[in-house]
Amino acid sequence: MKSKYLVVALSAVALAACNNDEVMEVNQGRGISFQVATEASTRATSTTTTSINEFKVWGFTDDKTLMNGIEVTKADNKWTYDGTIFWPATAVDFYSVSPSNVAGVSITKDAQKITGFTVDADQSKQVDLLYAVNKGETKDDHAASAVNINFRHALSQIVFKAKNTNENLKVTVKGVKIANIKKAGDFTYPTQATTVQNTEVDGTIVATTQGTWSNVSTLEDFSAGMEANGVTLDGEVETALDLSNASGALFMIPQTLTAWNPENEGCLASDDVYFLLNCQILSGTDKNIQVWPSDADETFAEIAVPAEAITWEQGKKYVYTFVFGEGAGYEPGEEENPDPTLVGIGFDVTVDEFIAVTPDQEIEMGTDEEGN
Repeated sequence: MKSKYLVVALSAVALAACNNDEVMEVNQGRGISFQVATEASTRATSTTTTSINEFKVWGFTDDKTLMNGIEVTKADNKWTYDGTIFWPATAVDFYSVSPSNVAGVSITKDAQKITGFTVDADQSKQVDLLYAVNKGETKDDHAASAVNINFRHALSQIVFKAKNTNENLKVTVKGVKIANIKKAGDFTYPTQATTVQNTEVDGTIVATTQGTWSNVSTLEDFSAGMEANGVTLDGEVETALDLSNASGALFMIPQTLTAWNPENEGCLASDDVYFLLNCQILSGTDKNIQVWPSDADETFAEIAVPAEAITWEQGKKYVYTFVFGEGAGYEPGEEENPDPTLVGIGFDVTVDEFIAVTPDQEIEMGTDEEGN
């Protein structure tokens, strides 16, 4: 079944660098101090230079451990840690992670990994995983300056929007779910420094160094955070509206998505990726006739929509915009070739020919009494 009943537009927006982010620093002197920046994001739920509050750092010099997972916190726009650790005569390599409570972090001078990182199924508990690498920092370089810790985003950010191209539809969406996403994996730090911020060129992140993900596995369904009343698109709404609330974006492990194909199997029988939209659709001139859910006793029900086949990359934001117009996806189930949830009313027009009366009637044009 190849009919398109819901169009899903995808755009990938790089979490580009921001050169105007505020810099925090403390401990100006021979004690080691830090200033922190992150690759900027355009959404409030991402961690930015101004919103990051804590991280852990490891430092190694001359095959010795200088810092072993020291927690650095921000208070009154100053970065501090317990006590003071002084610069050695030899160069120092620093490895950092935020948030500081991330499980599975193993940092030594020879290997830096996060093993078994798992995205929480509860969107409100998900974290924006950040990492940073500094190489060969010296006392002479920082006698009067802090160490610049530039964090990169290790995950992909997923945001949902919707618009309506049909003035005869009223759509209310109360839930957005993406199914069959791999939630667990191992992250390995890059071997080079991350001190140069990412840049964006034609929508593509240009990063000199990035970490790598491996052993990505374990399928899970994830729901975006939404306001209780959902989002309503009443009539034609050309400007896409956010479906998730201010803190509703998803943070996912980078991975390649295999799109669900409705012709092969129902969504509930598939391990491929699809969306479920919990919604109500009203139609008609007055937009007061419920056409979805098809069961009149229900006011909301889920619609299944195939995902696009794409590879999510770390540090990028993906905006999925659902466009309601000619129809709206498929009925969820396990059977292949599911029915479309909506079928638009179309018209073919024919006009009957005038029917000739048989036999034809002939009318004599007579004369009057005077022969006229």
